[in-house]
Amino acid sequence: MPELSVQRAGDLAGRPGSRPIDKVAVLGSSGFVGRAVVAELGNRGVKVQPVAAPRLSWPLTHALRADSVPADLYEDVVDALAAQLDGAQIVINTAGLPNGSAPDSAELYGGNTLLPTLVARASALVNARRLVHVSSAAAQGQMALDETARTMPFSPYSRSKAIGERLLRREDCIDTVIYRSTWVHDVDRPNTRALIRLAQSRASCVAGDGTAPTPQVLIDDVAAAITHLGLVDGSVPPIVLQPYNGMTTGLLLRLLGGREPLHLPPRVARYATRCFTAYGRTSLNANAHARRVEMLLFGKRQVPGWLADQGLAPQLRPEAWERLRTAGTGPTPASSPSAEALARPRTGDSQPQDTSGAAGADRYLTK
Repeated sequence: MPELSVQRAGDLAGRPGSRPIDKVAVLGSSGFVGRAVVAELGNRGVKVQPVAAPRLSWPLTHALRADSVPADLYEDVVDALAAQLDGAQIVINTAGLPNGSAPDSAELYGGNTLLPTLVARASALVNARRLVHVSSAAAQGQMALDETARTMPFSPYSRSKAIGERLLRREDCIDTVIYRSTWVHDVDRPNTRALIRLAQSRASCVAGDGTAPTPQVLIDDVAAAITHLGLVDGSVPPIVLQPYNGMTTGLLLRLLGGREPLHLPPRVARYATRCFTAYGRTSLNANAHARRVEMLLFGKRQVPGWLADQGLAPQLRPEAWERLRTAGTGPTPASSPSAEALARPRTGDSQPQDTSGAAGADRYLTK
């Protein structure tokens, strides 16, 4: 791993010339990402100030028309948030509606589109040093994932996140970093359990040899990235993408399914994707399902970003993905392959390989 050009978050408290971070406020601290961030901050000895996120409603028509959030909109909410944020040097917003299949609703745009701007204004009122807003790579849709402001939403959820980013970037009252998480997994996450069931079924398949990169990440790695963005000293880019960990389409299904997926000829897989894409044109919700199918078959490319440049790309850790598969199913049967076996080279490869990073991941897939 390359040497960091900025100091690690855990070392900031003792850095000469920098103000110590005594307290970090976390909105959405009881949610999936919020709980993990609170735990990570606690592990680093940082005091956490949980903040209750308000439930807001904002119609889509208002969100689409707005170039910015009106200054007098929900002033009482901003004041109430500021009262809860008082004393925190850093604010991390993990709140919002995280359902990727959610239909259009005023609550969806209230939580994912309007709230981030109100949090920024409240953070400025209490002179917080930085706001870290947790967004989603889904805002970029079919594009290669990167750290530009470009978005291509394909569902109500991704649109709510994309507009939320756009409006938040218009606010210049506080140092703000928008963190785009990729597809996050943990043992009790419904989407993860659904993916495991698919990986263990006869429908488990990938396009070609399964070496395409896919931006799947563990919740612990997400919490570490968010915490670093909050605590690191010095300047941080306005948009930061969760770094790639080396996962590929074939390896993902092997680790979560405990078996080799079916390898479809790329032409067949592309035809299936076109069929799902045609289905996706019937509605934004259907389009979201079509994009998931395409992701599983072909993966998605992402451009290396700031965290990767700092040497903070997470390791792949096949054993952690294997624990997701076996959690809740009792002891793994002796005949069931372990994560080490799943990542081991096939017969004919004489040399053992390191599966901890991106360079090794592609070597452990059936060609």
